[in-house]
Amino acid sequence: MKKFAYSIAAIAVSAPLMQAAQAQTNVTISGTVDGGVRYLTNANATGGSKVYMGSNGWNSSNKLDIIGVEDLGDGLDAHFVLESGFNLATGALDNTTSLLFNRQSIVGLKGSFGSIDMGRQYTISHDLLLDYDPFNFNYTTLIPLTLASSGTRFSNDLKYTAKLGAVKLELENSFGETAGSFNTASARGVGLQYGENGFMAGGSYNRRSVLVGTTYRNEDYYLVGFAYKYGAFGLSGGYMIDTINMQSTAVDTVTRNTFGGASYSVSDRVKITGGFYRTTVSPDKVGRKDMSIVGVDYMLSKRTKLYAEVDYTKYHSAVVSTLNTLGVPNQTGMTVGINHKF
Repeated sequence: MKKFAYSIAAIAVSAPLMQAAQAQTNVTISGTVDGGVRYLTNANATGGSKVYMGSNGWNSSNKLDIIGVEDLGDGLDAHFVLESGFNLATGALDNTTSLLFNRQSIVGLKGSFGSIDMGRQYTISHDLLLDYDPFNFNYTTLIPLTLASSGTRFSNDLKYTAKLGAVKLELENSFGETAGSFNTASARGVGLQYGENGFMAGGSYNRRSVLVGTTYRNEDYYLVGFAYKYGAFGLSGGYMIDTINMQSTAVDTVTRNTFGGASYSVSDRVKITGGFYRTTVSPDKVGRKDMSIVGVDYMLSKRTKLYAEVDYTKYHSAVVSTLNTLGVPNQTGMTVGINHKF
């Protein structure tokens, strides 16, 4: 009886310890290291060419991710993401504000209800644009969609994501944290996307309060797009319009981006992608920027690839403008590099 009692006591003591051991956070470290060399014509106002290295990556940005997930049972998990960007050439942070986790720093819960995340994270417009851009948001330093995606990231952001069958819903609110005003310096957004059998389409809307000079203005951002994949072939495109309301003091600033393209996987190792991007900005009435780009990826392994691209940008006004700060008629660029994911 004493041995039986000791056994029961031992089980009673060890059970909570066993549960605590099982409910541990699985932490992984991953990221991307990307380096390349680029040649560009008309790199200055006098028409000089330039050869230089992309210290922050060309095909994709250099980043280090610390990702943690804890299984809480019943389909519920707690998770976090800490993502830092870095300069490959110097090892420095890739921002001038010395933010360690400038790319993402979020914590959240995920379950049958969806996912709730808070912190610094990608905007809803970025989430959808990732699907509709022919290059899936690669070559971000070249393609004119990075700044166009309503800021790419929001700080102080609370985001809700739910998948209801073939429909994905996203809601977010970035707190402005301004005393006396809930709207000043804040941002809000909603996104809706349908995806099934290789086809997806959707759109998003964001409104944020941005500082223009010394006054906060309302910025409205709309995005619609689609993507279709059939076997080795892919097709995608979209349209976005970003308006900063200058109220009665000046004419509204309106930026429009139209884009589209296709991709084809020649084999498991080789993929070819082409895209076209048109940007206009008003009240800059004389400027229009058209960019065409073709890229080739060659997979050395599942994690390492060689890449090359050729792009041509035509400025439809050779005067100095918002879209053409150098006042050159066109630019031709060529880039080669290596990208490794770990």
